[in-house]
Amino acid sequence: MLAVDLHTHSLFSECGLHTVVEMLGEASRRGLAALAITDHGPAMRGRCPSPFYERLRDPVPGVRLLKGMEANVVDEGGKIDAPGHAIGWLDVVLVGLHVRFQRGDDSADWTDPLVRAMVRNPCIDVVVHPYDPAFPLDLERVAAAAREQGVALELNNSKLALGRVPAETALRFLEICRRAGCCVALCSDAHALNEVGNDAALRPLLKSAGFPEELIINRSAEAAFAFLDARRARKLIPPEKP
Repeated sequence: MLAVDLHTHSLFSECGLHTVVEMLGEASRRGLAALAITDHGPAMRGRCPSPFYERLRDPVPGVRLLKGMEANVVDEGGKIDAPGHAIGWLDVVLVGLHVRFQRGDDSADWTDPLVRAMVRNPCIDVVVHPYDPAFPLDLERVAAAAREQGVALELNNSKLALGRVPAETALRFLEICRRAGCCVALCSDAHALNEVGNDAALRPLLKSAGFPEELIINRSAEAAFAFLDARRARKLIPPEKP
C-alpha cells in the first residue's frame, strides 16, 4: 500500500466513480498519509471547480488532501490545459498524452511535444504513463528530459493490473529510468474506492528490476512531501512562450 498516492480520480472526472470525500475516507481507512485528487483537465472534459481548489481544507481527519490535476498536452508546442486560476492552488500537477492534436510533421512519435511541455511548464511534477502504446515515445529522451527538469515519471498500477501495459514494457521503462537517474512516482490511478493506494502490481516489478529506492519520490510520506515542497514554488512560474 502506498503511503502517498499521487494519482486518483473523483466524480470531477468523467471516469471517476466517487466523491472527493469518499476517496479520502477510503484513503484514511487504508492508512494513507495523503491522497492526491488529480482529476482530468478540460481537454478530457474534467471539471475544475474553483471552490475545490480555494476552499476545501482536509475534510477527512487523518489524511492530507493534496489538490492536483491530470493535465493534458494539447499542442505541438507543449501547451497544457491546466487553467490559470487553478495552478497556484495545486499541490501536484500531473501531465500526460491523452488527446490527439495536429502535428506539423505528421509524426507517429510524440516525444517532442511531451519534452516541450516539461520545459515550457515548470509547474509539472509527474509525467503519467509515458509507455502508453497509443502515444509512442523515445523513453530514453523522455527520461533524460525529466531528470533535467526535476520531473518524475509514473509507474501506473492500474495500467498493469488491468493488462493494458505488459510487465516487460514496465521493466524496460524502469531500466531506462535507472540508467538515466530519473525519479519515478508509484501511483494507483484509482478510479474507484477499491483501487485507492493500491500498488500490488508494482511491487514485484520493482523487486525484479532491482530499482533503487532512492529514485522513488513517494517511497515514504516524508519523501513525497519533501519532493512536493521542493517543487511548490514552480507552480507560480509562468509557462515559457513557445
